[in-house]
Amino acid sequence: MMTKAVKPGMVISAGVWRDNLLVLQQNTVLTTNIIRRLADWGINTVRVKAESCNNWGNDCRIENIKDALAEDEIHFIQQYTKAVKLTNELFERMREDENLPYEALRNLATLDLYQLAQGKSVLAKLYKIKPFTDYTSRHAVDTGIIAGVLGRWLNLPIEQTKILVLCGLMHDIGKSQISRAILEKPGNLTCEERKTINLHPEYGYYMAKNIPGIISAVLYAILQHHERENGEGYPNKLVSRNIHPVAKIVAVADVYDAMTTERIYQKSVTPFTALETLIEDMFIRLDKECCKVLIRNICRTLIGSVVMLSDGSQAEVVQFSHFMSAKPVVSKKTGVVIDLYFRNDLSIVEVIMFNNALSKDL
Repeated sequence: MMTKAVKPGMVISAGVWRDNLLVLQQNTVLTTNIIRRLADWGINTVRVKAESCNNWGNDCRIENIKDALAEDEIHFIQQYTKAVKLTNELFERMREDENLPYEALRNLATLDLYQLAQGKSVLAKLYKIKPFTDYTSRHAVDTGIIAGVLGRWLNLPIEQTKILVLCGLMHDIGKSQISRAILEKPGNLTCEERKTINLHPEYGYYMAKNIPGIISAVLYAILQHHERENGEGYPNKLVSRNIHPVAKIVAVADVYDAMTTERIYQKSVTPFTALETLIEDMFIRLDKECCKVLIRNICRTLIGSVVMLSDGSQAEVVQFSHFMSAKPVVSKKTGVVIDLYFRNDLSIVEVIMFNNALSKDL
C-alpha cells in the first residue's frame, strides 16, 4: 500500500527496510508519528494486514488491531472507547444547553475511569490508541486517567485518587462554551481567539460553582489548571503557594497528555520528548514533586522498550544514566550501544514496542 494511503491503526504485515536497516518490525501498529516518518524518509510503500484496512474510520475498531494487541489491551480499548463516547455525549449536552451533568461525570470518573487508571501499562496503552478518537473528549478522559495514575504513584488514598480522576475529567468543561471554529482551527490563533480560549477555566468554574454537592477540589482544578508556579499562568496569575495541590497535579497530567497527543494544530511528541519538556518546566512552571514522580516512573517503565531512532534504525532502551534527563542509553540490534545524552544528531522519534514485562504502571 502507498504510504500516503495508510492510516493510524493499520498493522504492518512484513518488515519495512531502508538502506539495509529494519525500520519497522512485522505486526507494528502504525501511529501518526510513524506514518509521518515513513514519508519523511522516502518510503513510499508498506505491506499492511488486509483486515486492518477493513472499515477504517475516525473511531478505533478493535478488530482492526487485535492481532497486534494483547487481550488486556483490547479490553482497555473497549472500555476506553465507551468512556470517550459517553464523555463526548456529555460535552455535547453542555454545549447545547449549558447545564452541567455533574452526577453523570462523577459516576464515569469514580467508577469507569478510576478502574482504567488502576491497570498496568496504562500510559503505554493511551499512547498507542491516541490517534483514533476525537481530541476534546479524549483529552478529558486521558487527563482523568493520568491524574488517577499520578494519584496512585503519589500513594494517595483511594477516595482522593478518585477525586483526582474527576478533576482531570472535568478540568476543561469550559471549552464546551467556546466555538468549535476556534477550538478546531488548524492555523495560528489571533490574539482575540487566544483570549477567548484562555477564558475556558472561568467559563467552567461558573458552570460548576453552583452545582449542589460539588467537591471543592473540582472547582479549584477547573479554575487553576493553567496557573503556573512562577505566576505566568492564567486566569489569575497565581504563584505556587496560592495554587491548590489538586490543580497542580491536574496541570501536569494535562500538559503531558497534550504533548503526546496529535492535534489539528500541533504534532504529538514521544514520551521521551515530553519528559524532557517536563524536566525543563518542573523548577519554573510546574510542581516539582509531581513532575519528579511522573518522570521517575515513566523512565523506569520505558526501560526495555523498542524505539525508532531519527536515522531510521531501531534500538532497545537500556537505561537512563544521567540525572534529570530523559535521554537514555540505547542498544541497536547490531550490538552498538549509544548514549543519546551525548548525541545531538540522533534522537528517538517513536516508541515501536513497550516492554510489557516492566510496564506495570506506564
